[in-house]
Amino acid sequence: MLLLLLAFVPGDLKSSCKSFPKGRAAFFLFWILFFVLSHLWNFRTAPWNGNGLFEDSAVDLLYLKSYVIGHPFQAAWFHPYPFLISRETLFHYYIWGFLHLFGFNILSYEAALLLLWCAVFTFTVLLADLLFDSYVVTSVIALVFNFLPFAFIYTFVGYRYPMTICLCVASLYFLHLGFSNRSASSFYLALGGIAAGLSVSTSILGKQYLLTLGLFALLYVGRHWKRLRRDVRWSSVSIVIYGLAVAAMPILCYIIFNREHYTYYEGTFIHRFWAAMGGHPDPNDMRYYVTQLTNCFFSIPGPRLFLTEFLPIPLPYYLLLLPGLILAVGQSRYEVVMLATLPVVGVFISGGSTVEHRMLLAIPFWIILMGFTFSGLLRLQLPPGLKIILGGLAACILATGFIPSIQYIYGQAKTPFLISEFAQQQVAVARFLRNVVAGTTPLNPPRLDYDEFNRVKEVPDASYETLICSRDAHSVLQLFLHDYDDTRILSFCGGMPLSAMTQQDVWSRNKKAILDYVPGNKELKLIWEDDPKTERIIESLRPRSDLATEASMSFSFGGRKHTFNVLNIASNNILQFQERVRTLPNSVP
Repeated sequence: MLLLLLAFVPGDLKSSCKSFPKGRAAFFLFWILFFVLSHLWNFRTAPWNGNGLFEDSAVDLLYLKSYVIGHPFQAAWFHPYPFLISRETLFHYYIWGFLHLFGFNILSYEAALLLLWCAVFTFTVLLADLLFDSYVVTSVIALVFNFLPFAFIYTFVGYRYPMTICLCVASLYFLHLGFSNRSASSFYLALGGIAAGLSVSTSILGKQYLLTLGLFALLYVGRHWKRLRRDVRWSSVSIVIYGLAVAAMPILCYIIFNREHYTYYEGTFIHRFWAAMGGHPDPNDMRYYVTQLTNCFFSIPGPRLFLTEFLPIPLPYYLLLLPGLILAVGQSRYEVVMLATLPVVGVFISGGSTVEHRMLLAIPFWIILMGFTFSGLLRLQLPPGLKIILGGLAACILATGFIPSIQYIYGQAKTPFLISEFAQQQVAVARFLRNVVAGTTPLNPPRLDYDEFNRVKEVPDASYETLICSRDAHSVLQLFLHDYDDTRILSFCGGMPLSAMTQQDVWSRNKKAILDYVPGNKELKLIWEDDPKTERIIESLRPRSDLATEASMSFSFGGRKHTFNVLNIASNNILQFQERVRTLPNSVP
């Protein structure tokens, strides 16, 4: 990829950069700074303030530690049960580099996500400027994008999708530059092709972008075939295709040799959808799919993970988006129309609730479609009075969607615990127990550590080994305990949180973990987070106090107290303790 770009670097690139208007550069710099500063608004009290981590983000970070760090490069790895999905690794390599530079902690992770979304925002603004050549329209697009709750909150959620969106918008921007007969067009076309190829190596959304490029190319060739036969620049097209193929080659090789693994996850959605198309009865019939999509866009509260009380597109914005859609079709901007609609089709086919994250790619193009409406209003040849009236009406429509959006973001950022999916309490439990397992003194309340995803450095190993049952923490706790063998430690509850199990399940897994434990020369510390399900279990083990001593630990975080019951078993008593546990019934004592 680097050699391809170097082959097309123009000799006057430096002078071209210097010739970029300073006023325009200041304009873009202003909006970039505005984006960053506005996303730090109320950061200390927001759910994404560095003390919260979405569970799926914890899964991605676990994947990074388990499949990427310490392994040879591979474009994707199959994530086995219970996930059964091939996860592309480009996002994880990016995150790895960021964490390596700034610390393996939640705040560094969120900074990496903010940078990605800032890049999405920047390329969206650049593309809008290229399409409309209007500071007014570009500024409106920047404001709407910046304060759209769907984009604002998802900035800090995680997933691999933001990298895909960044690459797709960047690719479209460079392709527009390259095919506009500008200087350095070959360089821009190579960049556009490479970005398109890399987008496939980040997530499923990249395939939607390639599908859009393919459909647009067929449509364009069909409409302009006679002219293209005379003056088409086949060399330009070949540069794009070559860049795409080079960048996508690693993931293509993975697909060729792991087709079943790569297609399994998407295949389950597609098979269900085709079954519904074929007349599958309720509950997974076509009515189910239509209802889910309708509720996702128009229902309050709705089946959305992070926007239960707010719509992905505020209703007033449709009065700007739909005319923009018509204008974009009229101006043959089919690529924008398809990128605004194909992700929605993908969400429709996948069905299910809380799937709004699968249409994140559409966000920049929804807003660009609104830009077509404003651009059309500015270009209308009307009397000044009528033009002012129409402009004022458009501004009122914009304000009725824009003001509630800002109010909603402000309301969500007022308290750290308002969005439960950011799991602030689970992170606090994970930070506390990591220090317990490491043999260091836990802080009360737990706080962010520079390398909290890694083993505590420069601290001797603990004099004990630990088995833990946590009430709610699951993937987040696994992440924090990964370097201490989280599978063994959390086997005490079968790797599941107490809240997801019955009392009998808890006892069965407790007993199995105790009996399976292989004693060494260390003490054994059994830890249960305080929960009604564990009271009888701990009580049944309490008479064995000649073999174990009882203790408790606690901390407070966010007005909630977390208490942990502990049994400490000396190394020379472990075998005898196991024999006594073996004699207990398999049912809850």
